[in-house]
Amino acid sequence: MSSEHQQAVQEQFTRTAEAFAKFATRDTPADLAQRIEFAELRPDDTVLDVACGPAAFLLAVAPRVRFVRGVDLTPEMLRQARTLQAERGITNAAFDLGEAEKLPYADGSFDLVSCQFAFHHMLRPDAALAEMRRVMKPAGRLFLVDSVGPEDKAAAARHNHIEQLRDPSHTLTLSLSGFRGMFSARKLRIEKQVVLDRPRSFNKWMLRAGHDRSDASYKEVRRLLEESIADDRAGFGVSIDGDDLRIVHQEGMFLLGRGIEIEAGQ
Repeated sequence: MSSEHQQAVQEQFTRTAEAFAKFATRDTPADLAQRIEFAELRPDDTVLDVACGPAAFLLAVAPRVRFVRGVDLTPEMLRQARTLQAERGITNAAFDLGEAEKLPYADGSFDLVSCQFAFHHMLRPDAALAEMRRVMKPAGRLFLVDSVGPEDKAAAARHNHIEQLRDPSHTLTLSLSGFRGMFSARKLRIEKQVVLDRPRSFNKWMLRAGHDRSDASYKEVRRLLEESIADDRAGFGVSIDGDDLRIVHQEGMFLLGRGIEIEAGQ
């Protein structure tokens, strides 16, 4: 990760850490339960969550596994995670400062390596994926959750432009074919895959990024989304909901295992 982008990520999530935790509708009890079930956790698992944020997922799974560890680039997010850990009396969790492309762990350290809603903030998601594979045990699993973008190039460009106006740390929302190609290149086998529609409030989505209705960025993002309603030209499935907008993110969940290693020359 470049130092400029690392700074952009840290600034964004330091500024919005409290709002992110408060308005992170992705972490409702129902959504967490769905992700926990999908991840197929086992009592003896050691779990690493990369770009863990305030650690809603890790703290929910901690009572079900042997040990959990979170790593994040932003100290304020880790402070939020440790505060929640103390409030809940969870003792089998630890948190480290670090970046996804240079994980501070030995090869084959974890039974399950998770990364949720972070790839679209990474300049080199493929490099992060390689690191996650490295620290996963040979028979381990990788659990990845993220937004899935449009396959159409024009719609994808509009989609990412809107995301970047909302959050300058956003880089690229990968399409489903983009995810699958990246997994294949890293010799990761898809064991389970699902793509879900996740409706959400536009106003809360903007609040989670630190914007209120008086902000110029709020007004511009809303204008672009409203212009996209007729033909869904930006891939957000926008509809009017009173004084709010209802937007739809496509969300992919993938459970991956190691694929067949290919020897050089074969």
